[in-house]
Amino acid sequence: MWFPLFRNTDAMPPIDPDDEFDLIVVGSGNGACGFLGECLKHVPEDYRVLVLEEGDNFFFTSDVTHQNGWSKSYANGSAFTLHNAVTPSGKSVLSGRARTLGGGGSINYTMIHESSDWLVKQAGYDVDYWNECKEELNASLDRPDPLAAGYQTPFADFIAENAQQVGYAPPNKDDMIQNIPSLSESKSQSKRLYFFPTQFDRFGSRTNSGVSLVKWQKIKYRWNTKVVGLEMDKKSDSTGIACNGVQTRNKQGEDVTYKVKKDTGRVLLCGGSQSPRILLNTKELAGNEKIGQRVNDHVCMPLAVYFVDKDKASVVGATDNYESLFADMVIDGKRDKGEAKTVVNIDFFSGDVLRLIYLISSLYLCYLPFNGFKRLMGRYPIIFKYLSNTIRMLLTAIISIIVVLGRFVPFLPRSIKVTTALIKFNASKEGYYERVGDKIILRFFEDDRDYDIAEEAINKNLAFLESNGVKPPFLIRFLFQLLTKIPYKRGRQVKRYVRNFAQKTLLSEQHLAGGCLLGDVVDKGLEDSAKTGQVFGTSNLHVADLSIVPLPRVSTQMTAYLMGHHVAKQLYSTKKKN
Repeated sequence: MWFPLFRNTDAMPPIDPDDEFDLIVVGSGNGACGFLGECLKHVPEDYRVLVLEEGDNFFFTSDVTHQNGWSKSYANGSAFTLHNAVTPSGKSVLSGRARTLGGGGSINYTMIHESSDWLVKQAGYDVDYWNECKEELNASLDRPDPLAAGYQTPFADFIAENAQQVGYAPPNKDDMIQNIPSLSESKSQSKRLYFFPTQFDRFGSRTNSGVSLVKWQKIKYRWNTKVVGLEMDKKSDSTGIACNGVQTRNKQGEDVTYKVKKDTGRVLLCGGSQSPRILLNTKELAGNEKIGQRVNDHVCMPLAVYFVDKDKASVVGATDNYESLFADMVIDGKRDKGEAKTVVNIDFFSGDVLRLIYLISSLYLCYLPFNGFKRLMGRYPIIFKYLSNTIRMLLTAIISIIVVLGRFVPFLPRSIKVTTALIKFNASKEGYYERVGDKIILRFFEDDRDYDIAEEAINKNLAFLESNGVKPPFLIRFLFQLLTKIPYKRGRQVKRYVRNFAQKTLLSEQHLAGGCLLGDVVDKGLEDSAKTGQVFGTSNLHVADLSIVPLPRVSTQMTAYLMGHHVAKQLYSTKKKN
């Protein structure tokens, strides 16, 4: 019996042990949504699909998907959890992943594609093909024009004006396909602004994200269901190893194996950062040493917090918490060392400090002084959840007292509105999954190039960031810098911050990619579209998420959707393109 996904949120209708499916999808994140949105357009009504999700039903995490509560996701142990990520020398890296229906697209909302030229290099085909894929996907998301007058908030417009005064080129309509931008490959502009549409309607409800791409009433779905293994079997015709079923364990500790149809069924891994681990744990695939390699994440460096000027405070509202714009700059590599250019992204956050407190209390845990304790958070994510919530409550109490006193003490504020930013960029050296256990090795600042990029990006943008607000009073700055070393002045303060960050306070942007790369672990499908995303040595096991490409140079959400869309297009579309 098929059932609407949201009809009953507490109980899952039983599945007959003898049931077999045409398709089992492991994970329900961005890649899965992009895949299912395209796949279900081309399959018959009786095509049987089962989706397995480790996290909660979307009903139980939908409160943090609203624009008014998205930052709560970082303190929600059901929707967000940490990786066990460290550097080769054992330094902890605060790095996490979404764990809910829709994946990161359900708790974040940045919308920008990698360039089509980049996609050609990583996945084959040509620029026209990737532009066509973007056209199809973006049309499904149905987003308004972020360049239209009045779309950006007044404070976002203010930030954009300040950016242009220091040399950032304004957003360009030519970079847009169906109102969603792609990273420009222009060689004439090294600094550029991008406006992107959000996934929200005017009331803050998330109406147009990955979840909205899928006709959930057409599939069966299991949540709180962790995949613990794949059931593999050598096919009699020697065409490869077949995946006959997916072994799972639910919250009650019960083990269940779900089966695909013999000879015609497919298993699709869409677990993002979990896909390489599933393959590594499959003994029949142990011979491929490229599984779990070429893994990377964005180095994420919080920058100074400024008070919003009193003349601007009245126009800063809840929708400014995450401004829907990027500032990107390209930093040239040293030719004598053969270094490539690096794209540095700047994200902006503004609003009442009590609204931003979830983000601050979670991300700033990277500044804890004890590396061993941070490693424990990676191994036991529940520590991260409770510690971030404890810090949040403490900060909320302190700020609330200040605000209340501000009603009676003239020099204290009645509300505190702040603006801040962070920079992110690809680490110069790629990492890998340890083949045994759950550890992920990220090689942040293993190359001097990372130090150079961070220092240059911060030094060149400090004046611009300060133009968006005013420095806090000296005592607040002193305490803030004592804890974080985040600079307010160029030069020595910047160098000290970068060195301290690299040695003690590593933080990623939660954008882990790679580990199952096209051409290394899975087939590009260039000779046979029916093999697109197919794991080498298997006959029916495919991957369609961010793990099949290296780390994009911009926020990864749209690239993850696109990989799912692309694999489904090649496997199911009647217009086979080889």
